[in-house]
Amino acid sequence: MGALMAEDDIYIGPLFDLFNLRFGPEQTDHELTAGGTSEIKALQDEFEIFQEGRPFVESAKLLGLGGLHNNRAKNRWFSLLTWLARVPSNQDGETGDECIVNALIKNFARKTPLPCFMKAHDSRGPEGLRVIVSEDKPVFYIERTYLTISLPMAPGVPPGGKGKAKKKSKK
Repeated sequence: MGALMAEDDIYIGPLFDLFNLRFGPEQTDHELTAGGTSEIKALQDEFEIFQEGRPFVESAKLLGLGGLHNNRAKNRWFSLLTWLARVPSNQDGETGDECIVNALIKNFARKTPLPCFMKAHDSRGPEGLRVIVSEDKPVFYIERTYLTISLPMAPGVPPGGKGKAKKKSKK
């Protein structure tokens, strides 16, 4: 969300990538290490990282989903995730935050959880200002169903502007 991330909006893609790699399909040709959904499932089973009543942002902090390289961007990202508690979702009676947490709890309670994918949609469009959680195929070149989490975002106002570019004065 441009207004919340401000000039750090260039980090939104890499922050989504961090989630998508951490919660993505595990690699099948790895050594004896876990990764992706199998690792998150094991962590959820042992530590209940996602709990009803615990904000998603707190679980994201625990899993290091704010990145390591830019503290300002990380803090703004966590502010954006906190804001989701005030945003509706596509699930009746649930805020965006509750919808994400409940979907992750349900997903990782499955014997074989779906990989998860986080993305954004334009909140000015038909999907509107709400978090959308669904089971679909969000990546056209991967024939696999994911638990998809789509966050509402819109461009921020350019620096020094009020939504319109400043006119140059004639001298």
